[in-house]
Amino acid sequence: MHWNDLDLDGDLPTLSVSGTIKTETGKGTYRKATPKTDTSRRTVVLPRFAADLLRVRREFATPNENDAVFATRNGTWHQVVNIERRWRQIRKDTGYEWVTPHTFRKTVATLISEATTSELASRRLGHSSTQVTRDHYIAKPPVSADLSELLERLAENDDTNSDS
Repeated sequence: MHWNDLDLDGDLPTLSVSGTIKTETGKGTYRKATPKTDTSRRTVVLPRFAADLLRVRREFATPNENDAVFATRNGTWHQVVNIERRWRQIRKDTGYEWVTPHTFRKTVATLISEATTSELASRRLGHSSTQVTRDHYIAKPPVSADLSELLERLAENDDTNSDS
């Protein structure tokens, strides 16, 4: 992301998702000015902890020609394969091999869906369809919702009908 993709000082701190990082033979690593899909282009309100961390990062950041929030020490874009390699090593070193970027996205989608709706979870992740979010990102509870009180009505109605 670029620093200008962030509004950290407004009433609601936001991030505008407007591009993606690509590495191509002959072109190197660059920021493509469009995200993966049209629905990936969105503005999200950041939680306070994320905005606070980004404000600290901004305070101590070295300016770079890309205006990149997360630049290499040379001010260039990080290659995705290098980030993935580092992430695998961190997971291995900490015993969290099971945590992947998909794990984070699934956790966020499940949390949002349980507190609000799968539609809002889908929009937060930038999916074009809630079906993708429901099928691949929202965790299925191991035990279905407790509807026993509702189902007790069947027995109550049956008791009432048998007395007649």
